[in-house]
Amino acid sequence: MIKTILTNLSVIAIIFITCCSSSSDEATPIKSNKLTLLTYNIHHGAPSSPDVINLANIAAVIKKSGADVVALQEVDVNTDRSNKVDQAKALAELLDMEYYFSKSIDYRNGEYGNVILSKYPMSNKRRFELPMPVAGEKRSIALATIQLPNGKTIEFGATHFDLAESRVEQAKFLNNYSKELNKPLFIGGDYNATPDSPEMLELKKEFNFSCKGPCPFTIPVNSPNKAIDFIVFNGKAQQGFTLLSGVAMSGQYASDHLPVIAVFQYQ
Repeated sequence: MIKTILTNLSVIAIIFITCCSSSSDEATPIKSNKLTLLTYNIHHGAPSSPDVINLANIAAVIKKSGADVVALQEVDVNTDRSNKVDQAKALAELLDMEYYFSKSIDYRNGEYGNVILSKYPMSNKRRFELPMPVAGEKRSIALATIQLPNGKTIEFGATHFDLAESRVEQAKFLNNYSKELNKPLFIGGDYNATPDSPEMLELKKEFNFSCKGPCPFTIPVNSPNKAIDFIVFNGKAQQGFTLLSGVAMSGQYASDHLPVIAVFQYQ
């Protein structure tokens, strides 16, 4: 009788341990991660007067944002205007980030264009000139492959659209590039156009915007009334990344634009 009771208790104990082990495994959550992106037209670090430049203020804004990867526009590299400072390198050093500079034009004995900053490793750094069917200031896009902490990779770009009719063709260029790339692609930029403009409607054929609701105003910096700075992401990015928020950082006066932050969740 005692032997039978002990045997039964052993069976119950084994069943209990098995059940508990199974439940514990099933309850283990899949780890999710956050990716914070920033786009910022820094106006070469001069919010009001072109002769008063303060890169430390720009770096402080970027640091405050908590961004992992950053798209910058209107960056001077070794120009007379900016006292021969390589602003791309200087900001990367201030923030302890990797960087890649894409020249758009030669300017005052130096160069001027877009920059990617990243906390994470960058590879396959490249640039393309955007189409200019109407004569104007040349525009470019900086692109790089970013390796995230869990091993996933994304393609990230920094760009600045023209001020004239060329913007529609520039939007088409990005659309076609995204289709050919066929990978998760995020692009931060000053698009010089509002969300309902023909060029942005063209871009929306391939890209989603980081605005959850009305896009935040980004210019002029003191009393913003127009949204022209956006982070956009294609369908491939939408498959693996969930947009949590997309906002402008109000109260930041280091440039003549406000920066825009987009936060994504991924696994």
